[in-house]
Amino acid sequence: MTARPRSDEKAQIILNAARKCLGERGYSATTVSEIAAEAGVSRGLLHYYFKSKEELLAQVVRASAEDTLELVEAMFAQSETADGLAAGLTQALRAIIETDPTYLNLGVECWTVARQSPLVARELEELFHEFRDAFRKGLAHGVARGVIAPAIPLDGLAALLLAMTDGLTAQFLIHPELAADESMWEALEMAVRTLLGDGM
Repeated sequence: MTARPRSDEKAQIILNAARKCLGERGYSATTVSEIAAEAGVSRGLLHYYFKSKEELLAQVVRASAEDTLELVEAMFAQSETADGLAAGLTQALRAIIETDPTYLNLGVECWTVARQSPLVARELEELFHEFRDAFRKGLAHGVARGVIAPAIPLDGLAALLLAMTDGLTAQFLIHPELAADESMWEALEMAVRTLLGDGM
């Protein structure tokens, strides 16, 4: 993966424009020229920072995922009970669904493009690894503190929790009204709580 020049103000403006365009229109329906126009820069300047539309997609998804990773890590560190952790994880997913639908659209675009793009596929593989690792470390920390006591191996539990959120994300994109179903959120929290087990 190429360098991620997110600290540069102009690069960040371009990334924000790419996030908006790619999230609203989709990867195949968005051109580099449209992203440049949205950012208020020339195509030449855009390509100075980003070699291709693939790289833009990869970095936009990376930036969004890093913010989510920080949220997940803080949640595991701060939760004092299994109930609190289950509620926190459920509420975090719900907040993303309700306040940032673009995040979901970008994720699906990334999955789709990864089938043809080695660059995007590598970025997606790295992100999945980082999320599983963050979940596994958070779970291990919870076990060490006596907050949770899962009955299944932590590596498997981390992958399963991610699979639950990814699966729901796919359903929300197809059936957006599902996100307004309180019983679905209650069921998710109960399922996560059951998987976490009872701490000391």
